[in-house]
Amino acid sequence: MIRKNKIKSLASAFIPMLFLTTEVNAQIGLGVPNPTNPVEIKTDAGNVVVDNAGKIGVGVPAPKVAIDLRSGTNGSVAIGNTDKTAVQAGSGALRYVASPAIGVKGYLEFSDGTNWVSFYPKGKPRIVVMASKTTQDTYVFESGTPSEIGTKSGIVQRRSSYLTNWTEILDSDSGVPNTNFNPATGEFVAPRAGVYFATFTFALLSSQVNTGSNNQTEAIWEVRNPAGTITQRVKTNNGYSSDTGSAPNKIPVGSACTVSVYLNKGDKLRPFTWITVAFLDSTVSQFDTSGSGVYNALTIVEQ
Repeated sequence: MIRKNKIKSLASAFIPMLFLTTEVNAQIGLGVPNPTNPVEIKTDAGNVVVDNAGKIGVGVPAPKVAIDLRSGTNGSVAIGNTDKTAVQAGSGALRYVASPAIGVKGYLEFSDGTNWVSFYPKGKPRIVVMASKTTQDTYVFESGTPSEIGTKSGIVQRRSSYLTNWTEILDSDSGVPNTNFNPATGEFVAPRAGVYFATFTFALLSSQVNTGSNNQTEAIWEVRNPAGTITQRVKTNNGYSSDTGSAPNKIPVGSACTVSVYLNKGDKLRPFTWITVAFLDSTVSQFDTSGSGVYNALTIVEQ
């Protein structure tokens, strides 16, 4: 009984001493015989340390911030993506977004506690589309006479006609070529939600506007959602005098429409025209394509 009590007493005295010794000699060195920091790990590129303030230095013996990687040319850090919301990740979190759909290809985002906020290496990704029209092609898509629906050469009076077969000059997403604009149909599909500045102009061959009333041309931007439903139409209406006098008096006839429009991802933006001009010599109006289509142009820019 006496011997057991002595053993218990010795054990009770030894265990606190063991913990006391562990606290005093808290430095851990892996490959480092006499570490001077709480943790030191030897690597071929330099030591990794955790100092008394809890700062980590990778190849940096005296880290100045929470994690210090400034050891030389290879002091980079890799960040992955996450499907957590900005709220779930918390304010100050970072993630890398690999996005081939955007011209910059990839970018960093940080959480402000509510939203993910993007850093773009070349500024905000921006869509730019430019095209000119050097053909007479249009497509009648609204008419009281179903047989008139289809491809035409020129603009048919009092019919809604898409301007088709454009010559594409540029279709770019942040400097990278893309296919957001279809030059055959004249239709632009928004790759992401945002505000887009769009303008197009058209000019017809000069002709005599004969006696009549309500002479006008309309340049119209049409927005359809991904299901094809019309959600918006914005138009410019140009009027012309009823009589320009006797032949060969001729005037140029045309119109232009400029808008800033909000598009959701997948929305479709397309230009069309409707005219009612009593030309003396024709019921089908021809585009003035001289100068490589300088009078018939289209531009779309993401804002």
